[in-house]
Amino acid sequence: MKITCLHTDQSHVEGFTRLFANEGWEGALEHIVRPDLLARAQSDGTEAVAADVAALLDPFAKAGTVLCTCSTLGAMVERLGGDNVLRIDRPAMEAAASYRAVMLAICLESTRDPSVALFEDCSKGRAPDVVFCEDAWPHFEAGDSPGFYRAIAQSVGAAMIGAPDTDCIVLAQASMQGAAPYLMDIGVPVLATPPLAVRRAIKIARR
Repeated sequence: MKITCLHTDQSHVEGFTRLFANEGWEGALEHIVRPDLLARAQSDGTEAVAADVAALLDPFAKAGTVLCTCSTLGAMVERLGGDNVLRIDRPAMEAAASYRAVMLAICLESTRDPSVALFEDCSKGRAPDVVFCEDAWPHFEAGDSPGFYRAIAQSVGAAMIGAPDTDCIVLAQASMQGAAPYLMDIGVPVLATPPLAVRRAIKIARR
């Protein structure tokens, strides 16, 4: 059994290796890091990298399970792949669909459309309340993880004041997981995508 993770940032490798180990995964685990795919998708649109992604996925999908950890590329990867290809945010969105009023936090505009479309698909058409944490991403690019997580928490906290009926928050991008502890006192469940996706990937690989 083998699981291949497709990342668009090197920082994900250590965290996902740890998550798979914590879940008891004993099969092979490989990481592919392609920041160029995200950069091109942001500048030219996701279809601009479709051919490259398809060529990249093909040998790994045939050999095992693929987990795409990039929310921007997720919809395209899912479309191009088969049943053993998983996008990072699907398990979290499926879990969030059981809540009445969902707040979806994002840090990149390129994530907005695929994330919203996935939630609407999982929830049979209900729209989430999207919070764009616009001050956060420069901290991520600078390697300032605490600043990144605090900026996310500040944006979500401010948004909650205007949306008090929210009963679930989804941190839509894998990189946002570390913001969850900063939101422990916010009073509603906070769903991060990596833990749920890792469990689903293992389940797919073992079936």
